Parts: sequence; structure tokens; C-alpha cells
Amino acid sequence: MPITVTSEHAGRVARVTFDNSARGNCVDTALLRGLTEALEAAAADPSHDVIRLEMAGAHFCGGWDTASFADLADQTAQAVADQLRAGDALLDRIRRLPVPVVAGVRGRVIGFGVGLLSAVHLPVAATETQAYLPEARFGFAPAGVGHVVTQRMSRAQAYALLCGFTKATGRQLHSWGLVSHVVEPAADLDAAVDEVIGELLAVPGDTLRAVVEVVESSLSTGRPDRAYEVSARTIVSAGRNGGTS
Repeated sequence: MPITVTSEHAGRVARVTFDNSARGNCVDTALLRGLTEALEAAAADPSHDVIRLEMAGAHFCGGWDTASFADLADQTAQAVADQLRAGDALLDRIRRLPVPVVAGVRGRVIGFGVGLLSAVHLPVAATETQAYLPEARFGFAPAGVGHVVTQRMSRAQAYALLCGFTKATGRQLHSWGLVSHVVEPAADLDAAVDEVIGELLAVPGDTLRAVVEVVESSLSTGRPDRAYEVSARTIVSAGRNGGTS
């Protein structure tokens, strides 16, 4: 099976491993749905406060599996658009997980892989990481990932990346807000992910879920209304528990 789930840190961390490394961890609809459902199942376990997403092998994600491209030629533009929306809807389900997902990012992040990267709450990248979008070289414009990229960087940088003639390093991904921080050398990446998880586990589980709710509601609505309610809930809980929520 390309997706496995184990528990660690006394059950507080779910490790979800995706292994399609023989194809650079590229995805198709079935694999992406399987990964999303595995993450959702891990987050639904109340003992799990953090999810560690492990993309096996040398590369984070090789993008959408090009083996499926030939099938698109016989479909209408509307049918293809519906499939593109369905893929992005799966990424949105990852973004809406109630616990933070942490992932080490190494090697190549290609095309749709940048969209997957953007769905992870706390990605940590090696400086040697390279992200690029080759879609234009195949003769088509990027879809949802094009929107993600355009929202995160300058207009000129978006054109350069979306037209496929520039690549982003780990440090550039950090400057665009697509990764939380970068690690050098790459050999230290797993240790850096361990450190991030250790910092998260220092926070009570209910509080971690509350922070996720504050961040994601703020991003999705552009308003603080939900943040006020969530913060109030944790303040009351901490007071009742003598300072811890």
C-alpha cells in the first residue's frame, strides 16, 4: 500500500507515510483521495494532536501523474475543469484538518505538488529543494496551483514560475510564505521536523486545535469573528484548569 499510518510520541503524533517514490511521489485522483482520507482519519482520532506527513524517497511530490494526461484529450473542457476543481477540493480538505500537519520537504516539488505543499500547515524545506511548474511546457496553463502561486508572490515572479522558465529554491519558498522555515544541510531535515513536532507537543492538544481553527477561519473569511469565539473558549477553559487549556 502506498499510504500507511502509524502512531508515535505516546500516541500524540500520527505519522502518515505516502510512498509512490518509484514515480517521484506523483499523484492521481485515487492516490490524492487516499492520502486525504488517511489524513482525515488520523485527525479524527482524539489522541492525535499532530500529524507528520512523510513523503517517502528523494522528492516531496512529482506533481500530477502524466500517465493520465492522454485521457483528457477526449473530454470536454467543462469535464476537465470539474476534475481540476475536484483535485483542489481534496487539497482544501487537507487545509481544513483540525490538527496541524507537519512535513519535511526535499528534492523536487513539481506542478500540483506545489498545491499539496500549500495545503500543509507547517512544511519545513531543505535549502536544496526545487519547486517548478512545467505545465506551460506541456501546452496548458496551471489551474488551482496557478491561483495559489499568484496569491503568494509578486506578479512578475508568478509569471516567471507559471511559464516554467524559473525554479524556486527552499529559501524562495520561505520568502513567499509557502514553507515555515528552511534547513541546511538537507541531511538535517528530519531532525528539524522532529524539533517542530516537539515544540508543538509542548502545547496542550486542545489549544493546538484552537490555534488551527483561528488561523484557518481567519484565512478563509478574512475576519476575526471566529477567532474571538475560539480564544474566549480557551481562556475560559484555561481559567477553569488553573492556567492550562
